Amino acid sequence: MYEVKKSNSGYIFDLPRERIAFMFLRDGTYMMFHDEEFLCYSPKPVEVSKEELEHFEKTGEMPELVKRIKTHDFPSECVVKRLPPIDEDLKPFNPNRKCVVIFTGFRDTVIDYIERAGITYAVARLVDEPDKVCRFAGKGNYKVAAVRLKRNQPCLDREEFRKVLPKGV
Repeated sequence: MYEVKKSNSGYIFDLPRERIAFMFLRDGTYMMFHDEEFLCYSPKPVEVSKEELEHFEKTGEMPELVKRIKTHDFPSECVVKRLPPIDEDLKPFNPNRKCVVIFTGFRDTVIDYIERAGITYAVARLVDEPDKVCRFAGKGNYKVAAVRLKRNQPCLDREEFRKVLPKGV
């Protein structure tokens, strides 16, 4: 079942490795979707009504647009990108996965992360340049790694990150 976040400006439907977000603007409804494999977002409004999204929230019954997207049948007006594989160091921990996109002031970025005992372990990578990576371990949310990557701030290298990861899966 999706965790739903609702505001006057839109909806977010979340699963650990999937997000479907809708933003209501004056000229229409924009959307962003990602799962483990793909990122898809609309630079132009898409055909979905607030009523369809309210129905989805209440009943779990997906609008046709969402059904299509989940089967990777993406609308032609969307930007679609294949995501890099889940980070190898975090993979044994079954990490969550989230994306931030260009509309939010970031370059398209994928973040794999886990949270243990109040500590966030996150790896952020640019979707178009997966070798550009930032590893973070500390207090704060998973977006810290994306912010540090965006600002070219200090990040842990892979060896440092591996040393601080929790032991045992």
